[in-house]
Amino acid sequence: SSWGSCQFNHNLGTGYKTRTRQCNNPSPSCGGNGCTGSLKDTGSCDDECCKITHGGLSNWSSWGSCQCNHNLGTGYRTRTRQCNNPSPSCGGNGCTGSLKDTGSCDDECCKITHGGLSNWSSWGSCQCNHNLGTGYKTRTRQCNDPSPSCGGEGGPGSPE
Repeated sequence: SSWGSCQFNHNLGTGYKTRTRQCNNPSPSCGGNGCTGSLKDTGSCDDECCKITHGGLSNWSSWGSCQCNHNLGTGYRTRTRQCNNPSPSCGGNGCTGSLKDTGSCDDECCKITHGGLSNWSSWGSCQCNHNLGTGYKTRTRQCNDPSPSCGGEGGPGSPE
């Protein structure tokens, strides 16, 4: 007959299978001798998934790039891992624990900040042109209230 299914000993990682035959090809008759040899054959089937292997988690992948919501100034990024260290087999349990992790990355330039102009400085001293009888004074301001960041534009108007 054909081989039976494998009988497993999962703790040892071993197994066996059997097959039988009959003494009927032809059957002994008229005082003839019976068949010689065993009617039952046993073989190993260790290679047929006898050792239960429970799944184990791989290391986390590197973090992905930050996905930003520029209006709210928040962001997140993800990383993944797999159940392949080792993969579950032979009826072993799958992995426990998440395969995806999400983390905040708000600090990675998620809020677009447009620059604003500071207050004017005090007027400088008069710079005179005695030949023409004219003069001028200057004052300045900076685009740092706040400074532009994350692709934000500079402040309106001229900083000088």
